[in-house]
Amino acid sequence: MILLVNEQKQLEKLIDEENFSKMGVLERTHMEEWIAEYPEILGEKLIIITTEYDSFDKTNNRLDILAVDEEGKLVVIELKRDIADKFVDLQAIHYAAYCSTLTLEQVADIKAVYEDKSKDEIEIEILDFIENKDFSDFDNQPRIILVANDFNEETLAAVLWLRDIGVDITCVKLEAYKLDKKIIITPDIIIPLPEAKQFMMYREEKTKNTTYTHPNEMSNFWNKVLNKLRELKPEIPEKRPYKSSYFTITTEYPNIHFEWMFRKRPLKRFMVCLHFETPERSNNKKLLDHFNSRKEEIEEKLPNNKIIFDENWGKQGTQIYIQKDSIELDEENVNWGAETMLKFYETFKPLLDEYLTK
Repeated sequence: MILLVNEQKQLEKLIDEENFSKMGVLERTHMEEWIAEYPEILGEKLIIITTEYDSFDKTNNRLDILAVDEEGKLVVIELKRDIADKFVDLQAIHYAAYCSTLTLEQVADIKAVYEDKSKDEIEIEILDFIENKDFSDFDNQPRIILVANDFNEETLAAVLWLRDIGVDITCVKLEAYKLDKKIIITPDIIIPLPEAKQFMMYREEKTKNTTYTHPNEMSNFWNKVLNKLRELKPEIPEKRPYKSSYFTITTEYPNIHFEWMFRKRPLKRFMVCLHFETPERSNNKKLLDHFNSRKEEIEEKLPNNKIIFDENWGKQGTQIYIQKDSIELDEENVNWGAETMLKFYETFKPLLDEYLTK
């Protein structure tokens, strides 16, 4: 119930809570759109990755909203227009399981499609949003937020039990009131109770898998590598380093760039790469075939290096790279990154020009 008080501080009317269905509010058309535009209504800062996502393997189920929180956790958001039924928690667990294998690279791909932006731009946006200094990639335990006009006792009992065994799951009740022709919505986090939240959270201990824990350390490292490379080859364009686990050198050709990259899976490695991600994968194949036809020449120019030709890098990409087993942000890797990129660039750039300008 809401009490409406006028300017004279007199009680004007009592407004009783109503349900969304009677007001004509729909899950996808209204609730989903409101939360996607103003995720703060759920009581915290979130960055929306996508809505109505249905590209899971071996299922046609459709996830309402996928987001990321400031800790660097994936957040599965399941919406119910009126009372959350007794299976909504199980449905959300299914979606969390589907999302548990998503990597930062894959999430950036999903959001890039959703917002029609480049993957590199999106990845920087996500990394800048995340406040957790230990973040390097998403873990396999997404959070769950259930959003409904109300919850029955069966659902709340299941949610409390799930929290007891370590599942990070939250219930947010959206209370709805009608005032003339307008709808007033007030969010209420009913599990966990705000005053008890610090005692109910079962967050796993973060394991530091990398030495590049703070975003500023990454940007400082890339700045050193780029400056070293430009000392050796001044025509390499200047570029402001960003706080990511990779850093690119653009070319005059769209969707093709050189790149340094740190990867921690399956091995901890530092990579020097040529990446191409043309709209048609068949064009990637033609370019890769061109490089393969000159493989002997390439190996002569890059002796003592294992050159990997990966035709299927991500959803649309193809990548050629050299790597070393190290993720330290030290002078040795500054020198290796700059010197290896110089040889790599001078080997592949003429062949790239030759193919694309013929």
